[in-house]
Amino acid sequence: MVDLLFLAVALVAYALAVLLMTSGRRGRRKPTHRPMTVILVALGSAFVFLAPGSQEVLSRILPSLGRLLSNVCTLVAAFSFLNLMLYVAHPADEVRARVRPRLVALLVALAVMVTAFLLSDPPEGLGLFRYHEQPMLAVYPLVYAAYLGAAVGDVFWLCMRSIRYSRRYLRIGLAVMAIGCTLGVAYLVHKVVLIVDELVAGTIAEPRCAGPFATVDCTFAVGMPALAVLGIILGAAVPAVGPRLESAVLWPSRWRAFRRLHPLWRALHDAFPEIALTSPQAVEGRIPRRDMDFRLYRRVIEIRDGLLLLHPYRDPAATAGHRARASETGLTDTDLDAAVEAAGIALALRRRAEGIAVVEGVVPAEAGPEHDLGGETAWLTRVSRAFAREAASVEPAR
Repeated sequence: MVDLLFLAVALVAYALAVLLMTSGRRGRRKPTHRPMTVILVALGSAFVFLAPGSQEVLSRILPSLGRLLSNVCTLVAAFSFLNLMLYVAHPADEVRARVRPRLVALLVALAVMVTAFLLSDPPEGLGLFRYHEQPMLAVYPLVYAAYLGAAVGDVFWLCMRSIRYSRRYLRIGLAVMAIGCTLGVAYLVHKVVLIVDELVAGTIAEPRCAGPFATVDCTFAVGMPALAVLGIILGAAVPAVGPRLESAVLWPSRWRAFRRLHPLWRALHDAFPEIALTSPQAVEGRIPRRDMDFRLYRRVIEIRDGLLLLHPYRDPAATAGHRARASETGLTDTDLDAAVEAAGIALALRRRAEGIAVVEGVVPAEAGPEHDLGGETAWLTRVSRAFAREAASVEPAR
């Protein structure tokens, strides 16, 4: 069970690292990509080395080697997290100077840990240390806990400092990371208390656990660090993965809106071909079908451009008649307004096609009731449906 939990967390970390590296190749690499990739690879490796099965194998090379490698990877990941959070909280040109003292602290901690480990006689197998018998060995986990605690606390402070000024997905990610940091601090405090208790009273600080949540001590020693790391990993991944997931979930509804806008867009495009925008990938071309966010945005903008060009042909005197006819069909509220707007557009298009002189004077521009993209899309979708119905009837131009 412990093997399964640790390897599952490692798999999540490696998968996110591959996703991050793949996305980095497709576009401009951000300064945060390198520390984020190091974090994910280091944490994934830490859990692979710490899995009981891996420890049994590595212990044949050097007793408790799996635990040593896992702890080294964890501290490297903690250092990279600090590096990452510095990019969130400070300008990029300040990060290098701020990261140097943290790098020195990491190297000192690793040197002390490795020295204490090699000067002691760690056990074979799972690497469950007995500090009462070897007080020198206690230096190793205490230095590990001190550095990791300081790093996690630093990350927590940077999260809380930046969370209120961040955008939605970054704010969510920082909140999840802060929860993971809290679990990590609880794990470290519990670990230090048990080590000191064993040194003083001889109570075993690191019992063998049948499962990650088998006992209270096992929950703190095994389950909680896994949950802490998982929370920190997911929190760090939310800003990159969140928009993609949202886009995937909303793709069907945006595709439907895109299709429903087609009748209105086609009529305006036939009248004003110049409203068609170009693809961002080339001077001319099609936007990839998967990028429905931009396709829908582009269609809304093109419709709005077409309506602006059509504006001089609008006849405000016909609006009352459009509203009366639409009311007779039983339409009310927004559907009624959309039908009136669609009838006005249809009439203006016919006026332009028949070469009728534009309406003299200032004609108020027709605007939808919403000004955000989502609201405007919904409004234009209603208008497009009403326009498709309006196109079936013929109204003489005046």
